[in-house]
Amino acid sequence: MAFSKAFERKLDKLFHQRTNWLRQELGNKRAGAPPVFDRKKVDTGISDLQDLASAALVYKLAKAEFDEHVASTKNYHLKGRGWREKKKKFKDWFTAHFGARKAVVYSFWGDNRKCIYIGRTGSGGTRPSDHFDKVWFPAVRRVKIFSIRTASHSPKLECLAIHRFRPSQNRSKAATKLWTKACPLCTTHKYIESELRAIFRFR
Repeated sequence: MAFSKAFERKLDKLFHQRTNWLRQELGNKRAGAPPVFDRKKVDTGISDLQDLASAALVYKLAKAEFDEHVASTKNYHLKGRGWREKKKKFKDWFTAHFGARKAVVYSFWGDNRKCIYIGRTGSGGTRPSDHFDKVWFPAVRRVKIFSIRTASHSPKLECLAIHRFRPSQNRSKAATKLWTKACPLCTTHKYIESELRAIFRFR
């Protein structure tokens, strides 16, 4: 409810700024310079409203999708000295627990439940272990693997996990392909942007 109210307040503020010129023309004049309303203001408003929508919806959407499409979940606490030994031990563990299953979403976690990186793979344990030599890897303490029932849902689940946990090392949103399912939160973001640009369009 708090996020919904904040969304309404932000939207009302944006509309008030956009229509200030009309109220001025009709005699509702106030001291001081009128508020500036331009494309930058709209861009900022759209971004803020998308963030509020994410905060309001992400937990519910992510839980529903993961409950439906995740076959199993396992945590691996890193073992070994140096990234090479840790990589080998992880790959052995992955093979033993997931076998030939292709579609997984994986996440790296540090201390204090901080999410560091989220990704997905269709090639078994190879892709997650490729990150073991990254500059940020020494901060990793645990790897969490989500085994996905149907590969077409893995990009959607990866994207929802990025929205939900805000990993520090992901620099872009999850990539998608034509045959994969769309992230419902990204769809909501696009709808918000489309509607607001239609309402607050410029000549």
